[in-house]
Amino acid sequence: MAYFTAVLSPHGSGDGSTGDLDWRPVDVDLEAGSPDELGDVLRGAVDGSGSPDAPVLAVLEREDEWFAVVRTDGPIDVKVFVSDAVAAAESAYAPLFAELPTADDRAGTAGGDDGDDDGDEDDEDADDGTQEARPEPAVAEDVWAGDPELLADLGCPAAVLLRLAGSGVDPAEATVEVGELLGFADVLESLR
Repeated sequence: MAYFTAVLSPHGSGDGSTGDLDWRPVDVDLEAGSPDELGDVLRGAVDGSGSPDAPVLAVLEREDEWFAVVRTDGPIDVKVFVSDAVAAAESAYAPLFAELPTADDRAGTAGGDDGDDDGDEDDEDADDGTQEARPEPAVAEDVWAGDPELLADLGCPAAVLLRLAGSGVDPAEATVEVGELLGFADVLESLR
């Protein structure tokens, strides 16, 4: 299975705050690394061209498995979203996704004290072995990780990324749909 990567940056007088930016490809090789390391590469690739606070996006796809978007705006921290953190953890880009909050992290904060009370009752029933096979955690379609809001101000709401991540759509189709919303679908397709 192959990877596809593209780095995109707006050019011209756009301020980076709307979905009608004029995007151009940036010639840079994306190496595996941490979000901060990738952010440095993205910022370095566009230094001196355009607005220093304009967004720079990296689009990554692993054929038939997952897609990811990485964003940095000037010196601001890097934001990352990946559609399938489980599959991406086995990829060449695993360091990029290693510290992102996952579905398990999100579920762990939702349980609260109610889970502890139920757990006490379950412990009593577990002596006869009947509670061992109770419900398995639902992770099949909730394996995304990162910040689904990273493109919201550009015209791609979090709901779109989450829908694409959970739908099982081909990663190339997912990134084209995102590109249509943000105005870089034609540029993306020309790079394939």
